[in-house]
Amino acid sequence: MRKITLGKTGIEISVLGLGTMYFGSKLDERTSFRLMDLYQEHGGNFLDSANKYASWLPGCKGGESEMLIGRWLKRKGRAADLVVATKVGFPYGDVPRSLKKEIIISECELSLQRLGVECIDLYFAHAYDSETPIEESMEAFYQLKKAGKIRHVGASNFLAWRLEEANSQATSKDWEGFCCLQQRYTYLEPSIRAEFGNQQVLTPGEVDFCREREISLMAYSPLLGGIYGKQKAALPLQYQSLANEQKMASLRALTSKTPFTANQLVLSWMLHSSPQVIPLVTGSNEKQLNENLESVSISLTSEDMNLLDGPLVEPNTY
Repeated sequence: MRKITLGKTGIEISVLGLGTMYFGSKLDERTSFRLMDLYQEHGGNFLDSANKYASWLPGCKGGESEMLIGRWLKRKGRAADLVVATKVGFPYGDVPRSLKKEIIISECELSLQRLGVECIDLYFAHAYDSETPIEESMEAFYQLKKAGKIRHVGASNFLAWRLEEANSQATSKDWEGFCCLQQRYTYLEPSIRAEFGNQQVLTPGEVDFCREREISLMAYSPLLGGIYGKQKAALPLQYQSLANEQKMASLRALTSKTPFTANQLVLSWMLHSSPQVIPLVTGSNEKQLNENLESVSISLTSEDMNLLDGPLVEPNTY
């Protein structure tokens, strides 16, 4: 699998990341292990987790994904190029939603224990905390990096201006800022005022901002829960629009003339976009994950990209 440089870090990361949200909870250990093995066999090197996965499921407390990865790493041994990411910031159990210094540091220690590693390669601020000065949060990440407990930091569910504020604070102190931004993102475009709770949608403005700042982009929920492969399923309310009907028609047109599935074309579209977006993929079984991983071998022509990115409505004339 091809790799690209993560922000300005120098780390080489796979163009597809493996999301592990339900590993060790919905997915049992045997299945989770096999999916990580399969991903690694395809050349993948980026595992994405979080401290709270999957605390919202009955019988789960949080940390299940990290502990599962830890057991897999103990069995497999850690490959030299493997990049393990986890997150802090959202609430679970007795832990509040917070990016306070003490929360970041204490949760990092817990994540290190669960993962069974001495250093986390990429530690994400999972959600912005408006109650805590951003300088306090960035100092906590700096101290963890200085102590050798994390290598780099990323942001998730941050607006562009908050990301700029954080990185400006870090730069002024000669600390490392956020090297990447992980947001909700897919081929379809939600309505401008669509509500996704605590999740932040990647906007065109954020894409331009990250391109200029050399901040890598990652996408969670890139396949929108499998909606692209369902011929007659209604689009989620946030995505119901004439523009998205046209986008779906373009995707179906391309699917009909290629041997690839709609899911594969959506992932390949992200990989061919500029700037390139790193989709986080997963699967509940080997067949689903294989389908997603095979998207890296698809070469879309400029004609294909023009079809997928074509004008959505008639432009205004003046």
